[in-house]
Amino acid sequence: MEPSGGMESVGLEFPKNPLLCPICHDYFTEPCILSCYHTFCARCLRGREQDRRLVCPFCRQPTMLKDGTALPPPDTLMRQLIDIANSENPPCSNCDKRDRQNMYYCNTCGKLCY
Repeated sequence: MEPSGGMESVGLEFPKNPLLCPICHDYFTEPCILSCYHTFCARCLRGREQDRRLVCPFCRQPTMLKDGTALPPPDTLMRQLIDIANSENPPCSNCDKRDRQNMYYCNTCGKLCY
């Protein structure tokens, strides 16, 4: 299935910032990677599993879950990217309170922020 077709069928839009979850539009917390390679926050995936599988909210491809787990494996690459971004450019308190979909110039930190 084409990604754009899947996006239209479920109404999800991937944010411009790749560090944002397409479900909650917040920075990834506990990013989990599905077998289709789409990544979502663990909190956004909890409760969506059925019969030891989780259907991707974006493309509808099923991900089989291991026995005794309710979530797919963590996306360690995404976690590392978030850690690097935070260590090199720690977010200021004003940037965290803005709309994460739009880029703007922050007068507090003097940078372009989301």
